[in-house]
Amino acid sequence: MNVNESAKTMKKLLIGTALAMFVLGSAEAQDGHLSQYDAAPALLNPALTGMFENADFRMTSSVRSQWNSLSSSFLTTGFGYEVSMQKRYGFGTYLSNYNMAGIMNTFQWGASGAYNVSDGKSNHTLSVGANIGLIYKKVNDQQLLWDSQYADGYFNSDLPSGETLLKGARLMPEIAMGVAYRSTSPRKRVNPFGNFALYHITTPDESIFRTTKSDIPIRYSVNGGFRVEVMDAVHLIPMGLYMRQGADQQINVGLLAEVGLMGSMYSVVAGGSYRVKDAVIIQAGLKHKNAMYRFSYDVNISGLQAYTRKNGAFEFSIIYYGTHSGRERRATSSAF
Repeated sequence: MNVNESAKTMKKLLIGTALAMFVLGSAEAQDGHLSQYDAAPALLNPALTGMFENADFRMTSSVRSQWNSLSSSFLTTGFGYEVSMQKRYGFGTYLSNYNMAGIMNTFQWGASGAYNVSDGKSNHTLSVGANIGLIYKKVNDQQLLWDSQYADGYFNSDLPSGETLLKGARLMPEIAMGVAYRSTSPRKRVNPFGNFALYHITTPDESIFRTTKSDIPIRYSVNGGFRVEVMDAVHLIPMGLYMRQGADQQINVGLLAEVGLMGSMYSVVAGGSYRVKDAVIIQAGLKHKNAMYRFSYDVNISGLQAYTRKNGAFEFSIIYYGTHSGRERRATSSAF
């Protein structure tokens, strides 16, 4: 590797380190996020657990990779499994991992439950839910660079850092609560939905180095929209999301369209959204029987684009509805 290539590599590593250390050193670190937030109901609102029709269980999976121009990207992965019982009860579990350039990692696990307080025979659900889980944060100090490792005009990670980190991990409790409403009437062309949730209710101390107490701020989220039947097999879903955690907030507004293909089991999914002052999101996918596959790309418009060569984020999600009996039942549009 020549000097120029070495400098470029170290520059990428420094940017990745700076971004991760910004999150690490913040007095109020923020949670990771997904552009396809509706594809991860357990992370959006525990009251959505098991709230679907014509299926016994729902499995979800998401993968998000951002800032790939850095030496190591920020990678978010998640998996969820939920069970619906008698259209009144929902139970589920989820796993989520947020890897910040290999420098800092946040792993979450939780179990959630929800109850539909409305009549299970009606064409709407009004549910309340709760989540109890654990959050594990860890710092990989081998990936950090220090001033003592700067020599001959560049950083050399092989040099001793002279730093000793007594502890590099923290295990914390997680408690979340939420309420959600959803209209599912097949006779209506417009069915609204909306939900409100609170995460990190106990505001646990997330200080990894134990030098200064740093509580995780409560994350508030409000999500809502409409499922509109424009014509047979053509649906539009305008929706929005507002989240606030500490001094930071996130606002998403967007539109998703589903178009059936000539009476077949296939539907094309496409749409776009805008995350205020951060990214323009384009997504497309395919819906087949009880499964939906979506891919999206974030066009970075934030101040970080100068450091990431304007590269945004790639995201892929799968939602699958199934039955424990093995007999296939096609989920109605309201199940998605």
